[in-house]
Amino acid sequence: MENFNVGNPTKENIEYAFKNLIFYVTGSTKLNIYKNKKNDFEKVLVEINEILALYLNNENLISIEEQKLQNIKFDLIDLDIETKSLKSYFAQWALQWFEAIMSLRISEIKLRGVDNGR
Repeated sequence: MENFNVGNPTKENIEYAFKNLIFYVTGSTKLNIYKNKKNDFEKVLVEINEILALYLNNENLISIEEQKLQNIKFDLIDLDIETKSLKSYFAQWALQWFEAIMSLRISEIKLRGVDNGR
């Protein structure tokens, strides 16, 4: 998506970030090189699906508790560090897309809601 911008919390940008995040976390549960961390990635995926449900039901990221986001971020940081030596970028990209969602949330708070315009 050419116009992706964490400073612009449109529905399109938020959903694009979630799609990428879910791709990399789900992919991480399937990669053979991450098999020792599969349960950890699956745990994070459940937590991400919980915040996705909050977003979808409330139509904003503001409703997601900061502490919940921080817990997921720390889990992803740990997984990124623990898998650094492996020849894969999935954990790193999962963390980056999660940080994009956190940035979109901050932008949304600053703007007081999602801009549904396209």
